[in-house]
Amino acid sequence: MTRIVSALVLISLALLAVIYATPGLFLAGIGIVGTACLYEYFRLVRSMKFEAQSWLGYVVFWALLFAFRYSGLPANIVIALALIAFFLSAMWRRRIPVRDRALGLMAEILGVFYCALLLYPALPIRYDFGDKTGLHWTLILLCAVWAGDTFALVFGKTMGRHPFAPVLSPKKTNEGSIAGLLGSMAIAAALQYFLFQDLPLRHVLAASIILGFFGQLGDLAESMLKRAAEIKDSSHLIPGHGGVLDRMDSLLFAFPVLYIYLLLLYK
Repeated sequence: MTRIVSALVLISLALLAVIYATPGLFLAGIGIVGTACLYEYFRLVRSMKFEAQSWLGYVVFWALLFAFRYSGLPANIVIALALIAFFLSAMWRRRIPVRDRALGLMAEILGVFYCALLLYPALPIRYDFGDKTGLHWTLILLCAVWAGDTFALVFGKTMGRHPFAPVLSPKKTNEGSIAGLLGSMAIAAALQYFLFQDLPLRHVLAASIILGFFGQLGDLAESMLKRAAEIKDSSHLIPGHGGVLDRMDSLLFAFPVLYIYLLLLYK
């Protein structure tokens, strides 16, 4: 029951933000969610005995979000400046061996880019393709990923026999993975048919397959980090669900791939 109540609250908050938030508030929401993910990431990093500077990670994370949207600088320049900041900070750390500085530097860069670069595309998906179209695509993304996770969990537990990624996540199965993809396609097709007929069905189905596939890869990516840190959940912030990163891992891979799809293939 705790898990169900938590899920309903989170889904309601997410839908309200997607439907009613202005671009500025949406960016702030992304920042809050990303900060929570980054906090949990640094928790994993500490378990791996890396000497990362979490304070710098938070500063650069927020700087990247605002720079991507408001600075007018090309993204590659913004990223280059962030890298320089990380290197300078690591070079002048005191009382820490050089090897630990370098490992901490790599952990900081991965964490900030993991959260900022993968989470930020949610904003242009929502607002850069027109308010109505962006809203519809954002809702399809969220529902396709959520449905894929649910179908994979349910069918994996009840019908799963063959391990999908036994080293990274022993409980995941091929049967659950296939059910997750079918679930993503089914919910996306239903949304298109009943609510979003302005979106071509061929694009909705193609995007749902991509979202389902990369959503599962995002889940596995976080599982790899948790297994390396020997931690089951990224935190216990969400009752019955673990941490924010545990709930966002699939979406973090889904946002950029849908953005690329819309930019390059959607007509």
